[in-house]
Amino acid sequence: MNNGNPLISGSVPKLIRKIGLPVAIGVLFSNLYQLVDTFYAGLLSKEALAALALSFPLYFIIIGLASGLGTGASALIGNALGAGEAEEAAHVAAQGITLTSLLSLFTASIGIAAAPSVFRILGAEGEAIQYNLSYIEPIFQATLFFNLVFMFHAVLSAQGETRPYRNLVILSFLLNIVLDPWFIYGGFGLPAMGIAGVGIATALIHAIGALYLAVVAWRSHLFRSFRIAMLLPDLARMSGIMRQGLPPALDLSTVSIGGFLVTYFVSRFGIDAVAAYGIASRLDGLIWIPLVGLDVATLVLVAQSNGARRFDRMWQTFNTALRYGLVLMTVSGIIVFVFAYELIGFFSDEPAIIEIGVVYIRISALGLWSKPLGFIGFAALRGIKRPLLPMVISMTRMILLPAIALYVLVTLMGAGLLSIWWTIMWITVGTGLVAWYAVHRLMPRG
Repeated sequence: MNNGNPLISGSVPKLIRKIGLPVAIGVLFSNLYQLVDTFYAGLLSKEALAALALSFPLYFIIIGLASGLGTGASALIGNALGAGEAEEAAHVAAQGITLTSLLSLFTASIGIAAAPSVFRILGAEGEAIQYNLSYIEPIFQATLFFNLVFMFHAVLSAQGETRPYRNLVILSFLLNIVLDPWFIYGGFGLPAMGIAGVGIATALIHAIGALYLAVVAWRSHLFRSFRIAMLLPDLARMSGIMRQGLPPALDLSTVSIGGFLVTYFVSRFGIDAVAAYGIASRLDGLIWIPLVGLDVATLVLVAQSNGARRFDRMWQTFNTALRYGLVLMTVSGIIVFVFAYELIGFFSDEPAIIEIGVVYIRISALGLWSKPLGFIGFAALRGIKRPLLPMVISMTRMILLPAIALYVLVTLMGAGLLSIWWTIMWITVGTGLVAWYAVHRLMPRG
């Protein structure tokens, strides 16, 4: 049965490109989507830019949980399909949808309740808190749609089908170009909503996206074995998804917590520093987009090869994806370093913001070569059902080491912004090397 599965028998380099390229294009447009928000916020005011930067850690709570559970479900579905167990794969997919729906209410409630306190910790006061809330609350209210987009994408990507997600994100980007200015400034029967319009546009677009991917997933081969009873809560399968999905969810949530942590220390240097960090960090995410495609391709192919006990293909996948990633990030780092002023200057014309953002993104560019070690290493470990170690490494990279280092440097020693940027870069390099070493110790060879 496995011989008829193209993900087990096909050319690994071709499959990496086939699976990874649509994901990379999709994530490119997802980040462009965020940059559209940043662009229009910049037209409003630097306070609007700061609102996006302060809200980003909270926004990533939604993304982290949704993407993590999707990653866990994808790993289990991929292993089941690799072993030729189509009905089990369909059952896991159905339980992923049920679990995602149940957890969405919890996530939304916690996010809305915690947001004011988080903004206060980050330095917002008085009217600024309500201003920030007007942006983030519509997004939390649409948590179910965010989560379902990721789960349906996971169901499709586990089958090697990543084009629908690419198509959705391109459509979302185009819609955002239209909806952002319309909702911000009003017109055609709508009142001007300011920064709240950015959040409302995002919520509406994800509702449309969830419906689209639901239809595509329903028509896929996986759901040929589907029965409505599979949606009834099944604690055993839900627990399996949670075991595989919570570590990557917590892993991605560390990005939110890490962003919160860095923003806390950056905020000590004023609103210009916060606005610059918000712009630069979003651009930083745009740069390593190809790695997300390689991450998904590695997870899918390693998971299916693991299910089929094809260890040679697991290693071929890991090494091929890593080579692609190293070349892409080295070239990207050079381009970013050279054109840093142009990149930051596109989103702000304030000299202080531009200077701060340029310094950050240039230092970050020096460590770009190491990012594939983490991305692809983590994907390989999740593909062999070893998700805990990536979570531990990420927590160390995003929370533990920055908390200690920045407290010592900024609080105790009075160091400046440069110490924050260099700390982030060196921690990224070090933990990437640790991830590469972990794969070589844990992934079976035969």
